[in-house]
Amino acid sequence: MAGSVKTKATHEIELDLGGGRIGVISQRYWGDNPAVDLTRECVLGEVINAAVLVREDHKGRIVLSRLWAMQQIAWVNVARAAAANEAVTGTITAVVKGGLSCDVGVRGFIPSSLIDVEPVENLQALVGREVQCKVVEADQVSGRLVLSRKAVVRAEQRKAAKAFMETMSAGDEYTGKVVDLQDFGAFVDINGVRGLVHTTEMAWKRVQHPSEVVSVGDEVQVRVKSIQKPKQRVNLTMKLSADPLGQLEVGAVITGRVTRLVDFGAFVVVNDGVEGLVHITEMAEYRVYHPEEIVLPGEEVSVKVLAVDRKRRRVDLSISQAIAG
Repeated sequence: MAGSVKTKATHEIELDLGGGRIGVISQRYWGDNPAVDLTRECVLGEVINAAVLVREDHKGRIVLSRLWAMQQIAWVNVARAAAANEAVTGTITAVVKGGLSCDVGVRGFIPSSLIDVEPVENLQALVGREVQCKVVEADQVSGRLVLSRKAVVRAEQRKAAKAFMETMSAGDEYTGKVVDLQDFGAFVDINGVRGLVHTTEMAWKRVQHPSEVVSVGDEVQVRVKSIQKPKQRVNLTMKLSADPLGQLEVGAVITGRVTRLVDFGAFVVVNDGVEGLVHITEMAEYRVYHPEEIVLPGEEVSVKVLAVDRKRRRVDLSISQAIAG
């Protein structure tokens, strides 16, 4: 029920409930602070919601509780928010074991794992802050209320990321943060938008695994290759510099380093990580049975560029023709 403030004193206020009925709310039933000065909490004529505790005290007044009424209203709001998957607003009141205490009209608990998307080092800094949370569990009978601020933060991030994606276009360049590595590439976060850098787009050289180039937490420069907005997919590339294959001239003699040997020849790195093949028939003027007869991994050699296939990313080299000039 509701009534207007008729009289007020430090320890109690009287409400005019209409029809000649008078209600009284004492300090202990006003709010969480049983020693509150009620003269500072309301003004004469103000309408106060309260719940009936006792029909009549020794003065014939109805004993009321504002605290209980507020809690009942709060539980109704919590139930409504839970059913609609909406957020409730509350204030962080204390750091407790395992998380935070949050006042949403009734006491709620936010577990540490549900406070934020990222771990929060200083929980005390959140005390006193107004926050929005989703309801995880609500049981009015037991008084148990579990909240998640993380769910609200994540939803806000997704909304912001979706809006940012709408501004992105192929060819745009950004600084992003590597957040995950998979065998096929690295995921990079750009203002909440996750894009994939495939292993073939991590460098001009051959990359077996993303860990050869980046680590989780690294900041990298990327360019947008393509965007599939309906599927929320962004393809990125880290190959921002000119293709080093374009700098190789057929017939040029250059210096390279042997990286590995195979039965049919040796692979040599030249010109900013470009790897080319010296076929076993191009290792010497005479017949060679095993590549290790001529070179070993790590050795520097002079090679002649025989052919450059940019589409297939292949470079054919010759040691014998480089020596012959």
